[in-house]
Amino acid sequence: MSVTWHMHAASGTEKAAAALATGLAAAGHKAVIVTAVPSFPGPGLPGVGVEQIDLPISLPCSPEKLREAIDGGVSGLQRQLWSLIARHEADTVLFTDALWGMGRLRTDLPNGVCRVLAVDRLPDNRDAATALSRADVALVPSKAVLDSARKRGWGTSRWHVVPHALLHEPHKPRPVTVLRRHQSGDLRVVTTVGGAADGIVALLKAARQQPTSPGPWELPVCVAAATHFLQTGPAGTALVEACRHLVDQAPHMTWSGQLAWDALPTWLSRAAVVITPSPPESLAMVALEAMAAGVPVIGYRAGNMPDLIGPAQRERALMADPRHGPHTLLALARSLLSSPRAYCEAAQAAYERSRDFAKDRITQRFLDAVPPR
Repeated sequence: MSVTWHMHAASGTEKAAAALATGLAAAGHKAVIVTAVPSFPGPGLPGVGVEQIDLPISLPCSPEKLREAIDGGVSGLQRQLWSLIARHEADTVLFTDALWGMGRLRTDLPNGVCRVLAVDRLPDNRDAATALSRADVALVPSKAVLDSARKRGWGTSRWHVVPHALLHEPHKPRPVTVLRRHQSGDLRVVTTVGGAADGIVALLKAARQQPTSPGPWELPVCVAAATHFLQTGPAGTALVEACRHLVDQAPHMTWSGQLAWDALPTWLSRAAVVITPSPPESLAMVALEAMAAGVPVIGYRAGNMPDLIGPAQRERALMADPRHGPHTLLALARSLLSSPRAYCEAAQAAYERSRDFAKDRITQRFLDAVPPR
């Protein structure tokens, strides 16, 4: 269940929900996504049903207003949820927006139905206490989130690490494609609309300070924005405008506009390097989608990124200390592109690592974590 899910949402949570649902359907299970967002025209997910639940509020809205609507509409939401469970004979309900959305719903599920929470990032205690007290299982996308919960003193005996899955299967690039990317030197960065806390503006300011005349240190930078359904208000608009302004001021930077979720993987696959200057709580789905196309990713050594990138030897080559700022990210990109051999090895390693996040593998990890009913 994800109250904000729809086919055009570009956020990692919505994409991961779609990937897991299609993975479960492909494995022979019945998968239904429950959302409060009205249905959109166009093709759906293969083998996956979509049901709409009524909320006493109009979407999009702020997380605070969504909390209020859920807390104030408990009885009506319970009736709808129990009706859906009975109609589909569901034995498991996964709340993908667990700690601020429907996962904090103050109601129990029917006997025998497993209540699973997806804890993408740790919330404040006002959300956690309500949601976790009723959970049978909690799932986190990386060991970093699990370690953070333990540092807070939370009991994690029923917590499991189940990473987010790729909606699209990893695609190994041909050697000639890898070399062509390397020669292009094209850096690509993407921001989620509304994610003003991420490092995209700081990175673009640093990239703008590169030499304006052609030379070996100038790197072409391409920027795009992806829209999150709940974050299309003034904050998201201001972020897009700030990014566009910075891009327009630099001749070596170009703007690709706002991309839908199905367009983003192809856009990322054309890059030589993808830089993700995201905050520690980011799900790093952009990085994973780039890696699935064999594109090296450079980011900060924080949050989910170290677990995503993989072994320590690659972390040192592709990750920077957040305290050193965006210039370090650009320096790592220049260093990687200066060596064709190192670049090709990094591209191969990115693709190989992304295979661990294929739908079938993550689906099996989910099934292993959820007790049989």
